[in-house]
Amino acid sequence: MLKILKYPWHVGHDYELSKLDAQYFFLADTSRSWSTQQRPVPDNVRFVSSTATPETDLMILHVDQWILDEPAKLRLFEQWRDRYAGPKVVINHGCNLNDGCSTEAMQNLVGDLPVVCNSTTAHRLWALPNSRYVRHGMSAEEWPATDYSDHGAVIIQAHDIDRHPEYRNSDGVAEVEKKLPLTWVGRDVKFGSFSAYRDFLSHASIYFNPSHASPNPRARTEAMLCGMAVVTTDTHGESEYIEHGVNGYVSNDLNELAECLRELLADRALAERIGRAGRETAQQIFSSEAFLDRWRELIADVLAGSSLSL
Repeated sequence: MLKILKYPWHVGHDYELSKLDAQYFFLADTSRSWSTQQRPVPDNVRFVSSTATPETDLMILHVDQWILDEPAKLRLFEQWRDRYAGPKVVINHGCNLNDGCSTEAMQNLVGDLPVVCNSTTAHRLWALPNSRYVRHGMSAEEWPATDYSDHGAVIIQAHDIDRHPEYRNSDGVAEVEKKLPLTWVGRDVKFGSFSAYRDFLSHASIYFNPSHASPNPRARTEAMLCGMAVVTTDTHGESEYIEHGVNGYVSNDLNELAECLRELLADRALAERIGRAGRETAQQIFSSEAFLDRWRELIADVLAGSSLSL
């Protein structure tokens, strides 16, 4: 069985990646940790000490556009980039659309290591020579359909909302919040377990993604898989699978998106129709098996020593 060494990063992504037929060894004593409130620990994941790592076939490292400004992240990456002697893959979770480090700085950091980007836009803007785009995937059966019973507010995610305001479009969201009721996950509502979070989504009806820079946010996919009506910006390929007014709403005009939210709040039947259509789309587009197949191809390429450029 393939053996993979890594350290925790985005737990939702780690959880899906652990569905590969592999034994994972996660470093347990770094600045990153696995939150069981976000996902349970899979059976094929073991936690090990940095000073006693087992022999593995591959290591997965992580970067984002802010890594040069966050010493703990940078030290962790550089330590294991230089220490691990075997094949390595870097996941770049960010996008330098409006902030963060330059392509040149990222290139200097990752060198010729193979890099995975989370959206077509991120892949194009980073322009790293040894990189590819892998769309994330999830197991649809883990996300039960909502009953739309909680139709009084729009759901939005709050991850460090005071940091990187341009990336999160904080000014635009503040204007929308003056006009419409927004429920912030992570600020207004918090959950003690993954099951509690899924139960919350199984009653919600509308999800809003205002960020122009976040490459394929996982929370939006979770909302679509639950059948929530999704209203989102369109800078990372969203209009390739969302048809405006059919299976979601997609635009880079925040006033237009706010009006779409207003219409959905006023018409539960509309939210249900849009949400159910979006759920069907998400089950196809964000297939767990397609995601894992791309990773199987990538790992085979890396272990064979071939180039990953597309």
